[in-house]
Amino acid sequence: MRTLLATVLALASLVAAAQPASADDQTAVRAHLADVAAQVSAADQQVARLEQQIPDRQRRVERERAQLRILARALYTQPDSPLVVVAQSPNLGEAMTRISDLMSAADRAHATKTALDRDLYTLQVERLELQTKRADLVQQKADLEAQYARLVEQAAAAEAAAAAASRAAVPPPPPPAPVALPAAGGDMRAIIIAAWAPLGPAVVSWALRLAQCESNFNPYAVNRSSGAAGLFQFLATTWAGTPWRAQSPFDPNANALAAAWLYSKYGPGQWSCKV
Repeated sequence: MRTLLATVLALASLVAAAQPASADDQTAVRAHLADVAAQVSAADQQVARLEQQIPDRQRRVERERAQLRILARALYTQPDSPLVVVAQSPNLGEAMTRISDLMSAADRAHATKTALDRDLYTLQVERLELQTKRADLVQQKADLEAQYARLVEQAAAAEAAAAAASRAAVPPPPPPAPVALPAAGGDMRAIIIAAWAPLGPAVVSWALRLAQCESNFNPYAVNRSSGAAGLFQFLATTWAGTPWRAQSPFDPNANALAAAWLYSKYGPGQWSCKV
């Protein structure tokens, strides 16, 4: 019973702690659960063994009583009283011997019955105690199973909370800073006008229409299929042949000047837009 009390106290301490479940807590409860389950199994075996012993003792009592009755009848034909024994005996010594034998048989029968009755009573008491002990163990087992289930739930909740806290502790990456593009329209038009002015007003007007068609005045425009880039959509090979190849094709000034140079050298056929 001390082991059972220790188990209950350990369980109570675990419940009272009310802290997040750890692997050690689960291991301790699982060990208690296995111990109680083993005790329940042992109690079941003891009860079953007692259940077999009780009818065996009862049958033994009946056999002993039957043997004593047979012995008494065989020896003395069970006289009704000592006076009958004396009357049936040839002499006083024989009578006293028969009376003594009868009394011995009676004492033996009484002692046997008393001993066996005492054994039966002891077995019944032991069976009741074992049944009570088993009921306590079954309740402890149920409590431990419930406690273990709670510990598993607490561990899962703590793990989820830790994962959430870890995710919250790492801030998401900041969005990329917007690229400061030159304003389309007015500024790009002024750059184009300045670059193409030596070619005359008509050509400047044509260049403005061409830039709007090729890039919509976006100096960072890139054609996904051909890779042409900038205001006037230069291919990399074409850009490499201009005097401004050392600069970026996304530089609107360099792109506009290179486009004016290309037009003056090779004409309008260098572009796909027909304006």
